[in-house]
Amino acid sequence: MCNEDLRNEIRIANVKQWEVADAIGISEMTMVKWLRKELSPDKKAMVREGIAAVKAKHELNKQLG
Repeated sequence: MCNEDLRNEIRIANVKQWEVADAIGISEMTMVKWLRKELSPDKKAMVREGIAAVKAKHELNKQLG
């Protein structure tokens, strides 16, 4: 499966694909389409930044509780 590394990172971070898409400024449908084919290193980096941003937001929300 394409982009298995990103899919695993999203799952491990316990975030949703739509949240990552929102964080990087694309639609959920665009995110789904991007994950169908292997992404360039630049796009992978962008998605990873989105994953990190959403994960940080979730952790902050837990702390503020």
